[in-house]
Amino acid sequence: MNENNLNVVYQQYFSQKEADQIFEELEREIEYFPSEMTTVVVFNKRYPVPRKVSAYGDKNLTYTFSGNTLPTKPLIPILVRILKEANKFLKHGSFNYILINRYKDGQDKIGSHRDNETDMDPNSSIVTFSFGAERTMIFKRSNFNSVKIPLKNGSVLAMSQKKSLSKIKLKKLLN
Repeated sequence: MNENNLNVVYQQYFSQKEADQIFEELEREIEYFPSEMTTVVVFNKRYPVPRKVSAYGDKNLTYTFSGNTLPTKPLIPILVRILKEANKFLKHGSFNYILINRYKDGQDKIGSHRDNETDMDPNSSIVTFSFGAERTMIFKRSNFNSVKIPLKNGSVLAMSQKKSLSKIKLKKLLN
């Protein structure tokens, strides 16, 4: 999808059965950070994050965003599988970090942001696998129309500044 100059690929990746199994395993295995570790600073004021957050990856990696630094926990088998799938999907790069956002319901969310933190390789792709209930991702940019993508259970969305993503065919999901 190169709509509104977005270099995004979205498609169904896992079958419904596989996605449900992965979701159940994630629910059992993921350990989330305590709420005091997952706050953000907006206009010099600290706020709680309205979702559960965890991070897994290579030893000694951290991720800093909005005045908050998250250390990594050691990878567990289900997340090793997801990293392998991300690498297989993009056919380049080597992902070594997973940020997990657990949205309980429609009230849990992530606000408008830019994935431009200094801990990230600016040339790296971002791959999002979605499990559980459908949630809508909204891309907003000045001088462009908003783009809404419903992230279905078992879907994958990849974003990149690289033009190679546009070579992966976008498969539209039918309701």
